[in-house]
Amino acid sequence: MVTSVIQPTPSPLLAALEENLHGHVAFVHRYTPDMTVWDTKDLLLVDSGLVIDNFNRICRARMSDGEADRHIGEALGYFRSVQRPFAWWVGPCSRSFDLEKRLTEKGLRPAEYELGMAMELKDLPRSPDGPGNLTVRRVETLKDLADAIAVFGGDASIGAFYRKAAPLLLQPACPMRLFVGYLDGEPAATSELFLGGGVAGVYAVGTLERFRGKSIGSVLTWTAASKARREGVTAAILQASDAGQGVYARLGFRACCRFCEYALA
Repeated sequence: MVTSVIQPTPSPLLAALEENLHGHVAFVHRYTPDMTVWDTKDLLLVDSGLVIDNFNRICRARMSDGEADRHIGEALGYFRSVQRPFAWWVGPCSRSFDLEKRLTEKGLRPAEYELGMAMELKDLPRSPDGPGNLTVRRVETLKDLADAIAVFGGDASIGAFYRKAAPLLLQPACPMRLFVGYLDGEPAATSELFLGGGVAGVYAVGTLERFRGKSIGSVLTWTAASKARREGVTAAILQASDAGQGVYARLGFRACCRFCEYALA
């Protein structure tokens, strides 16, 4: 039986982890025309305007028992009105305590679980050994961004989102930084660093299938974490799928909580 991901007394680390996640979720939307952010004391909702649930989220639920059903209904009603897919993220600090039961009663079902992981960056080891022909650089130009999008692949809406975000992502001081790994000049892998909540969030770690099994994802994860350490950040966090947990554990990340993504059945 699956137990709740909500924790009655989450630690300061978990609060920082969620603050980083929610800052990351809403960052591009806050500064991009035609994107929507609802940010209240009870709930955070973001809508990219694109038909993809990766960038349409409901999260940071901080609802009282008496108001929860009303806020849930308003948030679900919004996405029904715009007719776009979305995901509702529940984490250790979510409230009300019976939120998952309430979402299930509204027709949502658990679609994916991820493991929250964290580490002290003073314990970050030296860079993993990757292929000798691997080079990694931060996305700084539109050409670099196109290379990252080529690795993301898949739905065209992913490329559309990052192209809309280009005016933000290409600023040197942007708290969201993308990195691309190249094998013999060919884009092969990505990672993303987001600074917020006093910690470094590592996101969007991915490697094209034909380049997997070479520790490239480990190098890209290390690159993002190492960059944060050089800037004086002391802790890093991430959310790991089942496939990625071993990679992150070898770099020093340790499990600290779970998240669940709910979607309409």
